[in-house]
Amino acid sequence: MTPSTLHYTDSRDKAYGVAGMAITLVALDGEDFFAGIDLDAPAGEHLIMSHDYGVRCNPRMSAKVVWEQTLRELRLTASLALANITCRRYLLAHMSVRPAELDALRDALRHDASVHLDMDGDEADSIFEECRSYADRLFRHHGVADIAHNFAGRLADRHQMSGREALEILASLGLQ
Repeated sequence: MTPSTLHYTDSRDKAYGVAGMAITLVALDGEDFFAGIDLDAPAGEHLIMSHDYGVRCNPRMSAKVVWEQTLRELRLTASLALANITCRRYLLAHMSVRPAELDALRDALRHDASVHLDMDGDEADSIFEECRSYADRLFRHHGVADIAHNFAGRLADRHQMSGREALEILASLGLQ
């Protein structure tokens, strides 16, 4: 992903991007990976994932289990990246996601799918389209938009919160 294509324009833009990721993490039942949020962290580290996200340490795990876990996390990672840009573009900028932004994310997914799962471009593109379609539907939903606006505002005020705090706030806003 090229920084010039996907960089944040300001702190409000960052709050909306991270809010989109947190909402998507809950919507996709990934709360078990959610450790916290830090808007002051270096780029790419604003959403803090649990220590076991992406870890394949158990040599007794079957290749099938490792592959399925890697696929689940690849889908989740792609969904989070798409949620970040989709939430920012739809709800903050009131525009569509730019083709160059989608291309950058698609290329990153193709690379990771090839390296980690030995998938070809068509297989990776299918995953990308599923994740893109989900992000599109999610952030076009009026109820989710209201939650995102509210959560991004709270996040912009606080800058940091634990995963538990973020989940409690999202639940209080109606996301469960």
